[in-house]
Amino acid sequence: MMKAHIALFVAAIALDATTADRRIPELLQEDREYSVLPGDELETWGWDLPDGGRHVKALADAAPGGAFDPRGLESIRSADLGYRARWRVLRYTQYGLDWDITGLQLTPVNPEPGLPTLAIIHGGSANWYEFFVDPLNRAGLGQFLAQRLPIILITIPGNYTDGGWTEEQFDARIPGYLFPQMISREEARIRNAVFTFKLVAEGVRRLLEQTTTGPLLVLGHSTGGEIQFLLKESSLKARLDDRSIGWGTGGPARITKEIDEQFGERADRVIQYGRYPRVDGLRARGPEGYVASNYIGPLNPLKGNSKLEVAQRWYEAENRRRPQFKQVLQDMEHQGLVEHRARLEKEIRDTLDGNPYGINADEVIRDLFTTMSSPLNDYRKMAWVVGRLDDGHWNRLPEKAREWNIAQRFRKENPGAPIRILLVDAPMTHYGHIERPKQLAAVLVAAVKWVSGR
Repeated sequence: MMKAHIALFVAAIALDATTADRRIPELLQEDREYSVLPGDELETWGWDLPDGGRHVKALADAAPGGAFDPRGLESIRSADLGYRARWRVLRYTQYGLDWDITGLQLTPVNPEPGLPTLAIIHGGSANWYEFFVDPLNRAGLGQFLAQRLPIILITIPGNYTDGGWTEEQFDARIPGYLFPQMISREEARIRNAVFTFKLVAEGVRRLLEQTTTGPLLVLGHSTGGEIQFLLKESSLKARLDDRSIGWGTGGPARITKEIDEQFGERADRVIQYGRYPRVDGLRARGPEGYVASNYIGPLNPLKGNSKLEVAQRWYEAENRRRPQFKQVLQDMEHQGLVEHRARLEKEIRDTLDGNPYGINADEVIRDLFTTMSSPLNDYRKMAWVVGRLDDGHWNRLPEKAREWNIAQRFRKENPGAPIRILLVDAPMTHYGHIERPKQLAAVLVAAVKWVSGR
């Protein structure tokens, strides 16, 4: 009986996937500046989970603030989930300190043959939960993707801690840099001051080398997008095979700086970031900022009488398991703010002066702004997927959109290579993965197949 149930479920997945698997490659094969997927088509796509997401929801609902232990997933029957879950923790050393990086690895029970492992890296002030469950603990993007291809949801050092955070002042939270150890506030201050993208990318590289084999794609969301470009010429190069896929990803900081200058926005950004906290502190993220950034759209699973009310309810739902902070170096390097380099160098030296860990400030300073030197050439195939209401990455005037300009830059550096943008013409924001996870999974699986093909 169980075998019959699984067979019927697999057949249903294949049926639901057929349209997206045909339609997305058709759109991406078009040699256009960008292609458009109509929103009414999107709504009909996707596949269900064997248990409808019930087991994971029960686990999350039972945990304070939804901050459930991911190791609990390993004891749930794979036939109920459609995948096998394994929690991965890797300790590595950078700047003389140990750091823990984590990944939730999901392996399909019935994978589609020939697909690579997709590694997803969250954006700033988030972690793996955001790509596994929505704010109401219903099935998230990762659970749907894992029905068809192997994935690993990576959390950068500091952004996950067992049981979540209870400190209500977000910039006073202590990042979970080590498990299960709680570090002192003074140690956290020093770690914040050395939290370069070089450190983060090295952890991602080592985790992927240890936990995965075979063809690989890295998808970084938002701030996490820097990492896939930093890894282009790393020891993962052969497995990445000069391919790139994006969802709310953008591009390397060097292109961001060029775009700012092109549209006369650089001076204002430099002034804005000049008001950020010192490099040894954290920048809190709040509901007001999410409204200002147009992260709140009509498809958000939480409802309210205003965008601010929706954002507040979102924060309340995620308050414990989501870090809600961002290291200052993450912001500065992601925007390529070399204009503040002198300030950053001074603050790093001041913070590390007499530190008990033997950290060499010169070594950290040498690694600043590696985001400005990510290689742009020798790509074989690239695709960005973007939602219509993702204001940070799309614009009703496409030539002003971040993704449009980034793709144009890569086309210049990679003449003849198929470099595509797929605009999902639905009211999806930067957080479309919590707004329409089932449907987006169908789009991304089909895009992965296209990017992986020769």
